[in-house]
Amino acid sequence: MSKMCSLEEIEKKRLLALQRRNQSQLKAQNNVPNSPVHKKISPNYNTNVVRHHKSNNRFNPIEPRNFFTSSKSVTGKCYMISDDRFALETSLYVPAIIETFKTVASKLYDPNSKIWNFHINDYDHLMQKLVGHESKISVTRIPQIVFQIFKKNLKSEKDSQTPEPDLSKIDETLMDTLMPFQRDGICYGISKGGRCLIADDMGLGKTIQALGIACYFRTNWPLLIVVPSSVRFQWSEAIYQFLPSIPTHYVHHFANTKDYIGDEKVTIISYDLLHRAVDVFEKHIYGFIILDESHVLKNSKTARFQAAQRICAQARHVVLLTGTPALSRPIELYSQISLIMPRFMKYEEYGLRYCAGQKNNFGWDFTGFSNMQELQLLLRITCMIRRLKVDILHQLPSKIRQMVILNPDLIKAGTREMRDKFEQMRKNTTGLERHNVLLQYYTESSIARLRAVCAHVKNLFERKIKCLLYAHHQSVLDAICNVAESMKIRYIRIDGKTTSEQRKYQVDKFQKHDDYLTAVLSLTAANAGITLTAAHHVVFTELFWNPGIMCQAEDRVHRIGQNKDVIIQYLVANNTADDHIWPLLKKKLNVLNAVGLEQDLTIKDIDISVQKQIGQQDLSSFVSISPSSSKEEENCSPMEDLASTSFNLDEFKEELIEVDGALFDPCDWDDM
Repeated sequence: MSKMCSLEEIEKKRLLALQRRNQSQLKAQNNVPNSPVHKKISPNYNTNVVRHHKSNNRFNPIEPRNFFTSSKSVTGKCYMISDDRFALETSLYVPAIIETFKTVASKLYDPNSKIWNFHINDYDHLMQKLVGHESKISVTRIPQIVFQIFKKNLKSEKDSQTPEPDLSKIDETLMDTLMPFQRDGICYGISKGGRCLIADDMGLGKTIQALGIACYFRTNWPLLIVVPSSVRFQWSEAIYQFLPSIPTHYVHHFANTKDYIGDEKVTIISYDLLHRAVDVFEKHIYGFIILDESHVLKNSKTARFQAAQRICAQARHVVLLTGTPALSRPIELYSQISLIMPRFMKYEEYGLRYCAGQKNNFGWDFTGFSNMQELQLLLRITCMIRRLKVDILHQLPSKIRQMVILNPDLIKAGTREMRDKFEQMRKNTTGLERHNVLLQYYTESSIARLRAVCAHVKNLFERKIKCLLYAHHQSVLDAICNVAESMKIRYIRIDGKTTSEQRKYQVDKFQKHDDYLTAVLSLTAANAGITLTAAHHVVFTELFWNPGIMCQAEDRVHRIGQNKDVIIQYLVANNTADDHIWPLLKKKLNVLNAVGLEQDLTIKDIDISVQKQIGQQDLSSFVSISPSSSKEEENCSPMEDLASTSFNLDEFKEELIEVDGALFDPCDWDDM
């Protein structure tokens, strides 16, 4: 039986419970010490005790400090804008930083760009001032090696006045054929100690300039010339023609891996053969090396680059030749520069500075571009000379470009096969799948436009126009040849199956005989290393992804020796792959122009004609298709033909334009 509590005990328990409740309420409410609530709840509350209250860290947007104090950090970046001046661009306008800028003696302000710039001699002084600045600005500095290159160049220009080198060492035959700009190119190469990149426009005589530099440093021979297989014999002929002091038996064509190296002064070898015989060549030290069409070495991971790197490491002089030093991206320049200057910037440093490097789950992505103006200046100072035809050879006839819109009645656009490729494109997500679908779409487009292409070619043959006809696919080349044979037109053909000996024979036949009216050429196999100035009409029956390849193909005709205006036609068709390739060409041209590697390929102001007008509108809107159109381009009316297609072609083009052009680099175009 439980014990009964007395009334006195019950009262004590009640008061104890009430006291505990009051204490818990005090703790929960956490009000100010002198609050009446406290006094009411706890009569014995001691007002002399200081209580510590929890601070409220919640963000209050109404507080004045959130209106007048910026939480953003100030960043800045430095980059060179000329040989002796650099710019400092800030992310925010901060008066205190501007006042610091004004204390520098060489300060200049550009009201158009709203960017301050300074003399390079004040660089260190300004950086020291900004280190402990009250605004806590974080500045991306110019890489130390780049800064030292510009400082050294500034000092050499100030302290020395280098006279023109003694060119009497070079064969008189070569010197007598030089144009002024070619003489300047030789002097530039000599001033760089025979280590340079000659990136002149196609057709400006890079071969003769390289031979002139090599002849000047003749005491350091033997000379190794590495070239694409298709132009081996052109180099030996150039040596016989311009350097008669070199006996014929001194020039050796390295034919195969079983060949041997004797006491020849000049050895000519292809890139692929060099890769296979690199161990043999590494045992011989070549004092002078010429790498023709050096853009084939753009990828440092390829076997041909690694072979060239091993050979060049022992050479005293290395000269690279290319009309398209960066086919698509600035990162493609790095491997070429590293052959000339092995102690140049590190790969990652170059990629971060000039390729907008970003790190992702797969490593570094260096496919972008940044600080193009500085890169252009850096290349000119260190190793690269580049001249364009439009700036130098005013005596050369101009190019007249025309876009010919193929007859839509002869084009099988919107076929089931092309619609299927579109549906596959929408479903596929991986790079390999997109690669395969795009190639299939490209091939289907060539089939769809084949009748229209043949109709245009037939018209040229009827008018007896001597011309070059470029195509990509074997089926298109075959169809053109069939048209020529059916009309009894004499022609030559050069594609990936043509040997070097056959190429020379075919070129000579076309150049010397007027009855050979046309040259049927593969764009990837016959875009470089040959001269076909007997014609003055070029027709691209298909477009290509790369502007450099297109421009090289044009210049098989537009080069030294041409005495007529050159007419260049691009055959394009609506609702085919052309709708993607044209804006892609424009996009790549903008990148190359930004870094100073302009291509002589202008597709903005171009004459437009139609193969046959059958209720078809003017295609100025076709020319303006671009992923980043200007205001004028945006005002162009959209194409009715595209809007009326049976599937969403506009959406397809948007997906296509995002695809990286490098996706097509591994393709064996000659076998298509």
